[in-house]
Amino acid sequence: MRVRGFGDLGGKAPVGRAVTVALAVACGIGAFGAPAAAVERKASTSATLPSSAIIIDRDDRLSRDDYSRTFGLTPAAMASRFGATGMVRCGSAVGTGQLVGANNVLVTASHVLFTPGGEPRGRGANCTFEIVAGGSRQKVSVDVDKVVCGAREPYGQPAVKDWAVVPLAGAVKGVKPYMPGTMQVPGNIVLAAAARSGGQENYSLQNCQARKVTTTASSGVREVAIDCDAEGGVSGAAMLSPDGAFLGLYVGFRSAHPGKIGPFSMSHYNFGLSADGALREAITEVVTRARTLSASR
Repeated sequence: MRVRGFGDLGGKAPVGRAVTVALAVACGIGAFGAPAAAVERKASTSATLPSSAIIIDRDDRLSRDDYSRTFGLTPAAMASRFGATGMVRCGSAVGTGQLVGANNVLVTASHVLFTPGGEPRGRGANCTFEIVAGGSRQKVSVDVDKVVCGAREPYGQPAVKDWAVVPLAGAVKGVKPYMPGTMQVPGNIVLAAAARSGGQENYSLQNCQARKVTTTASSGVREVAIDCDAEGGVSGAAMLSPDGAFLGLYVGFRSAHPGKIGPFSMSHYNFGLSADGALREAITEVVTRARTLSASR
């Protein structure tokens, strides 16, 4: 039986959605395919993996240091290509987000910012973006009330609406934001995450592939099945090109056996959204607005 799910958050409170309804998403997520049995995300279904972990074949995620050594990249190259990723802490939820287009514009999954009922998980000091950049750890509040997203209420909408673009209260210093690119499917991507299950800060990079377009919305955003490895805390993580262009973001998974390793198939895969259509337009809108505001100060 196929079980569908969406990447739950890495916070202390269980916010992952029962698999029947299909998601831990907040700017919208829907169910596809045949009916499925519900899966709770409160306990691991494996002795070694959390129940939100969807591992394809084997866990190929690397720490930033290991990625740098493996692919012979200098610290400057690592910072330029992959340095705009950080953690989003909003209320009790923890996810991944990144600066895109400007150093005060955040892109993440909408469910990282909003409850199932569409209310912000936090505001001000209770909803922040944390990143190590320019030689220091920086924490900036997320201006949730100025968000542009696919949908504010998470669980009753298609997954292609689970994206959010939001200004920060201030600019992050010493970082190069990602610039939007176009995802080729099939094609090579790098999944850049900042957290894992339990809300743990854990930066990782993984070379993997965009395998198949599973849905294309009228807004132009594509839902894409990927063979990357992911778990709670990865929600909102960037899917990048090998040279650091922002191609889209991770949203969740569909699996008949979450928490257990298996080969890529249409009953066991992670998926994300492409930076196309309405998402690309939202990035342009928020970046333009943020630049105008900065210039007026």
